[in-house]
Amino acid sequence: MSIRIDELPMPHVPGGDDFAEYAALSNDVETHTLGTDLLAMGQHEMLSEYVSTAVRTRRHLVARDGGTMVGRAMVTTRPLTPEAGAHLMVDVLPTHRRRGIGAALLEAAEALATRAGAPVLKVAVAHSVRDDAERVEPPTGFGDLPADDPGVRFLLAHGYALEQVTRISLLDAERLRDQAASPEVPDDYRLLAWAGPTPPEWMDQLAALRTRMSTDAPSAGMVVVPDPWDAGRVREHDQRIASSGRTMLTTVAEHVPSGVLAGFTEVVVSDGDAVAVQEDTLVLTDHRGRRLGMLLKKANAQQLVAAFPDVEAVVTWNAEENRPMLDVNEQLGFREIGREGGWQKRL
Repeated sequence: MSIRIDELPMPHVPGGDDFAEYAALSNDVETHTLGTDLLAMGQHEMLSEYVSTAVRTRRHLVARDGGTMVGRAMVTTRPLTPEAGAHLMVDVLPTHRRRGIGAALLEAAEALATRAGAPVLKVAVAHSVRDDAERVEPPTGFGDLPADDPGVRFLLAHGYALEQVTRISLLDAERLRDQAASPEVPDDYRLLAWAGPTPPEWMDQLAALRTRMSTDAPSAGMVVVPDPWDAGRVREHDQRIASSGRTMLTTVAEHVPSGVLAGFTEVVVSDGDAVAVQEDTLVLTDHRGRRLGMLLKKANAQQLVAAFPDVEAVVTWNAEENRPMLDVNEQLGFREIGREGGWQKRL
């Protein structure tokens, strides 16, 4: 076996054999792990997520066996906040595992991250949901993973510690349409919704909410550094979503007396796709305890059904220690389909 590892530049537009093979490999690995292709991404969507931007640098490595791409790695760093560390992703086709390919890709990815000055390495890996094996738990005690899962064994062997378990959940079409009743909004609040780019009058406040999201979301033992947003970054993000053939549906809760946005939730839908992806949901601390999280999600579900009646499911990710949001999702009808481990190695 002769394995060659090369860096793969991202194309300016989807297409070309290399990127098509790269995208197929990524989707194949996730489908094998979760047992469903619901999370498979099209090339336009994947390219939008995998390119570098003003606030993140992404480099890609591929492993080839002869002329066939059999593995890949992605290294993400934040040049404006290098102390946040690097996020790594390593995938190897199931047919080519246990041959040292993953180890070689991880070593090359770690070298790129180290040269970029990352003080800590982070890996998020999807894992299967099984109850017939010994368990590995994070220090928080929330959630667990099968000890014999290939990703678990691989990361433990390479010095990574499990810090957090995230639940991957799905809301099917029937339960999605159960959210049709209009939610009762508390006094002093009103809900606002839009599809597509953020209205100019809300850009600054939405930027503030996203900045808070970077530190307020449960992070267990993962190293967290504030990720600042401003109106320009919101605008660039909106443009990137739209240019990739996706629509962002947003619902916000305004505290009317103060004019402050107290919370928001977002769902993204790719054109022609039957699965929507739940993105961030946040309610500011001072406004919690009023069921705004539930109201926001119900209202955005109504917007989703009205705008995209063919959508059959919504997928979301939630930290196992985030019991308030898990309670909301369980009441809405989400069910678990997989888990994601948050792994970390301090340098």
